[in-house]
Amino acid sequence: MKPSPIRGWWKCLIVAIWHLPLAIGSLQQLGGNLTSITFIGDLHADVGCAKQWIEKSGLINLKSTPYEWLGDPNHDAIVFLGDYVDKGSASASVLQFVRSLQETFPNNVVTMLGNHDFFLILDTTLSFSEQNPHPLGFPFYDYAYSFMHPEEYLESEWVETRPDDEELYGALVTALQNVYARRLQGSIHLCAPNCTTSDQVDIFQHIPPFEEDAALAQRTQERLAAWRAEYAKGLFDSGLLKWMTSQPLVAIVGDALVVHGGLSKQVVNYMAALAQEKEINVTDAIQLFINEPFHHFYQTQLEKVSGPNSIEERLTGGYTIELILDLVQHRGYFDSSSGCRDVRHVISKVDSDDLAIKRIVVGHTPNHNVRELCGGKLLASDSSLSRSFRAYGNMYCPLSEERSSQYTMEGSCGREQEDYCDGSISRISRASPDDPWPETMKLFMLDELLTLDFKDEL
Repeated sequence: MKPSPIRGWWKCLIVAIWHLPLAIGSLQQLGGNLTSITFIGDLHADVGCAKQWIEKSGLINLKSTPYEWLGDPNHDAIVFLGDYVDKGSASASVLQFVRSLQETFPNNVVTMLGNHDFFLILDTTLSFSEQNPHPLGFPFYDYAYSFMHPEEYLESEWVETRPDDEELYGALVTALQNVYARRLQGSIHLCAPNCTTSDQVDIFQHIPPFEEDAALAQRTQERLAAWRAEYAKGLFDSGLLKWMTSQPLVAIVGDALVVHGGLSKQVVNYMAALAQEKEINVTDAIQLFINEPFHHFYQTQLEKVSGPNSIEERLTGGYTIELILDLVQHRGYFDSSSGCRDVRHVISKVDSDDLAIKRIVVGHTPNHNVRELCGGKLLASDSSLSRSFRAYGNMYCPLSEERSSQYTMEGSCGREQEDYCDGSISRISRASPDDPWPETMKLFMLDELLTLDFKDEL
């Protein structure tokens, strides 16, 4: 099971964060003059489809060097909903691509962080051991599914190529197939260089072919540890970690509260209570107690270290980790009995005369296409844009055509990955900054432009 947000922290939240400094940035991104916003959901390590969707938007010329903004520079925007990494084999390439867009067009592109991005940050910046454990128990790349696909390392420019890489990758793939066939992916871990908690079950000790071949197990485990270390160094040296930790966890763009997972009713109520005590807006409280502590921690800590997995300190005070987990993992809006009621409640708490927030835009909860729910109050943007996710879900199946042909795959890995990009992205437009935003989005598919209706109403 994946770690879930720690329960009970809200009971002393106000007392714990009361003494934080009152220095507030802005939750609003790109100002109030926008007339068109394009929302792009979870990309999950598929850089080819990421580029196709940008081309489909018609807003950026990717063939020019540097990239050229084709939209109106004063009124058009693109918002990425996060989860750039994991489940595919091009996480680093997606990060580099999205960063290049955001840095080239800072007044037009917003790049949110998702739960997978946040977990990658924790796994590659923090030093963790039995004495100073990972804040969520153990690193997420230890999971046998859903997070860092082992093929990412073989494709990475940061990882040294060795003569027996394919042999050891093949052994790992075989072991993972045994895990999936026995439905053990929730309890088996890829511990490398070793397990960090006593309750982890190590694939290198308990799953064939490793349990009967100790030498092969040791070689593969040591190689996976080397891949991880080299990959983390690449993230650090490239500046991608520093860039990721400066991106927003929650933002306002146009008339939308934008957050990867959602803002729970519980958290927004406490943000409202803090805002009342501090005599500030709820959106200012969200900025002050969520975005800013995260950014400040990493801006400070990354300046002190010279490489990855070197930060000994932890995000403490104000329950910042717990608040972030709520934002990036929340799925309560999709509850058929209470979801839309919670959406309206959150909007009522964050809405103000200055910002006029009328909808919430999220990623995180996948579907085959973008959905507009709750009478237009909720835009669910995760339309499974990653081809590897569409084919194999959360499982680590061989992805390249060459590697796929080398193994006889069954079960979850028995399907073929499609070459074409599927899913959809969305756009909201208005005639001028003085006009209200419409209730209905436009839906882009690769071959057509559709108008969403409310048939998917919760």
